[in-house]
Amino acid sequence: MKLLKRMAVLSLVVLALGGCTKSSISTDAPVSGSEEVDPAKLESDDDDETLPRDQNFLVEDETVETTMYDWEQAQSECDGLFNDTSAFPQSVKMEFTYDESALNIGLTWTVKNDTTNDDAMEYAVTMVKQFNDIIAAQSMDLENSSTDSFGTLWNQFSLDVKVVTEGGKALVDKSYKAGEKIDLKSNETAAEGPEDVADDSPKKLDETKASK
Repeated sequence: MKLLKRMAVLSLVVLALGGCTKSSISTDAPVSGSEEVDPAKLESDDDDETLPRDQNFLVEDETVETTMYDWEQAQSECDGLFNDTSAFPQSVKMEFTYDESALNIGLTWTVKNDTTNDDAMEYAVTMVKQFNDIIAAQSMDLENSSTDSFGTLWNQFSLDVKVVTEGGKALVDKSYKAGEKIDLKSNETAAEGPEDVADDSPKKLDETKASK
């Protein structure tokens, strides 16, 4: 009997403990990993995560300046072309300036002190034509230079062209308005003419000899 009473008491204790443990767990507590998310809260969070302006790469930088042509690229090509002493042995340095608001370009080629006037004129002609072609490569609206043309860049920009020695002596110093005819003429161009063709026609006799 005592044994049965003890077992009955133990059973009651176990049941009491089980009831207390179960009642201590809230049925309303969310299970870990399965919490419900409020959609409105998500939208609010998305709105709050906007990047600062300086970190938002989609915002167009209003300080970027646009230019008519890529002048840095032009400078790089000029350096490689005009400062090549194997092609231009009298060359020291070629520089240019530009002013898009005034539509003006200045070309200056510094040469060695022993450069002749004829060589300086040759360099001036080459500089103006080649600079036109460098810029024309960036635009379909411009035409390259030719034997008879300095190119169409000079219809858009006025031009100041100089060839000066290292000592500061100006061998060529010319200025042209936009669209004005450029009268630079190298000796080679001036000497060019129609190709010689054999003339098989009878020669006119010298009148003095004919009268004898």
